[in-house]
Amino acid sequence: MAPNKEVFIIGGGVSGLGMACQLQRLLRHQEFTIYEKSGSLGGTWNHNQYPGCACDIPSHFYSYSFAMKPDWTTTYPGRDELLKYVLSVADQYDVHRRTRLYSELLSAQWDVRRKLWICRFRDAQTNEIFVRECAALVSAVGTLDKPLIPQLDGQDTFKGKTFHSARWEHDTDFKNKNVVVLGNGASATQFITPLTTLVGPKGSVTQIVRSAHWWIKRGNAPYSSTFKNIMRYVPGAAKIYRTYLAYDLDRVFLSFYMTPNGQYLRDQIATQTKKYIATSAPEEYKSILLPNYEPGCKRRVNTNNYLETLHKPNMHLARSNVTSVANNIVRTAEGEAFPADILIYATGFETQEWLFPMHIIGADGTDLASHWKILGGAEAYKGTVVSNFPNFFIMYGPNAATGQHSVIFHSECQINYACRLLAPVLTRGADSIEVKATAQKKDLEWVHSRMPGLVFNSGCQSWWMNPVTKKNTFIYPDPMVLYWIRSIFPRWDDFTIQGRQRGSWTSLLKVFSVALIGGAAVLATGKYKFSGLGWDVSRGYLGGLIQQVQIKLK
Repeated sequence: MAPNKEVFIIGGGVSGLGMACQLQRLLRHQEFTIYEKSGSLGGTWNHNQYPGCACDIPSHFYSYSFAMKPDWTTTYPGRDELLKYVLSVADQYDVHRRTRLYSELLSAQWDVRRKLWICRFRDAQTNEIFVRECAALVSAVGTLDKPLIPQLDGQDTFKGKTFHSARWEHDTDFKNKNVVVLGNGASATQFITPLTTLVGPKGSVTQIVRSAHWWIKRGNAPYSSTFKNIMRYVPGAAKIYRTYLAYDLDRVFLSFYMTPNGQYLRDQIATQTKKYIATSAPEEYKSILLPNYEPGCKRRVNTNNYLETLHKPNMHLARSNVTSVANNIVRTAEGEAFPADILIYATGFETQEWLFPMHIIGADGTDLASHWKILGGAEAYKGTVVSNFPNFFIMYGPNAATGQHSVIFHSECQINYACRLLAPVLTRGADSIEVKATAQKKDLEWVHSRMPGLVFNSGCQSWWMNPVTKKNTFIYPDPMVLYWIRSIFPRWDDFTIQGRQRGSWTSLLKVFSVALIGGAAVLATGKYKFSGLGWDVSRGYLGGLIQQVQIKLK
């Protein structure tokens, strides 16, 4: 075992930074290093720099619970304010000096005998390969990181400028240019409006889309100084507001159930979107803008002015498949030909290439990415740990989010869960912790048994699904509040802990007391039978107590 019990965190976005902070806060563990392949911390808010880039989750909930910001300027802040916030948290927890930039993880292999991870990195500036060892490895690379660029006939002959919206090229001169945009997700919806201004009245923007979205009209008024002062100075006000925002987002999950009540809620959403299209969109585009799938099957898109922008004379919207890109012409399946000086791909990300191109090799020599391909998609126990991969944790892992919630919230749930699981290794002398294969199998059977009853699997193709196997690898099939509760209470008998642990019988008595109180509380409510969530919580505590006693007696 690595004597210093160092933790390597791969990726310096909101999940990686959150893990670094919570290792210090929850475990008082200072031995960690963030390896970030780019030149800065910040993740999504460092990479995405397109005009109009902003968050579509309320700012007071799109932030860490341990680093709340009372003075957000608006409900949906822009990219610059978000990046400044993330970097300020890194400053607060002294993370910068424990970060190595321009460092890409190539592979990591678990050494069974020495109980540690052997990691191979590449320096992105010098191409130097270097090897480091750690006690625990955390993947915080995210999934919205690798831009997806579709393969089109004639792509190599295109004479204009091309780039993906997530890698915006700021030296591009848009004035008086014909710009073609492929895609209409959240990013395109944000940058289309400023792009029509950048090209000017003599230029043009043509957006070619394949499907529509359930649009949500939203404003973004600035917070008043009075509101900011209340958030800053009134005790508990920020937490209460944050809780309200969490509730407001979580109740949307009720519309995801394929039940009469769920259908009623989806019909309300559909009515709102249809009204927005009818009153705000140009007549010629209304049929293009109307979705042909159930609300919630894909992630809904918030917009402040996208539909209104479609009225501009230099803006054109077309619904078709692009068949070729040659010279300075983009052609579609309908035979249309659009002149293009600049081609922008707003085509999303390689969301099903989990952990690629890293090679994570487990205790029996299995490469995790290859194993997941055989299974038809990524799998992990509670979206966080994988059998046969000791001391390895995945942030924003498979089936750990609901699609319309705060990424920071569910990442924090996973971060805190990982810290609880790491406590025996980092603070009590154990060598490793690993989820049992039987527990992982049972957890995943539960996850995927619930999918047919949810709107996500109702027929559309979203980036949440493997396009070949149709396996939903992203969605957690319950409201996030339940994921949060389950992440608080690990079921310790689902894990194998190797190595003798240090500790006192006093700590065991505390655990035993909490287990009894927790179990009694569940029974006393009368709301739950001693099964389901109540049983999970109590069984997890009691199973963990028994396991801890067994370790003590070794």
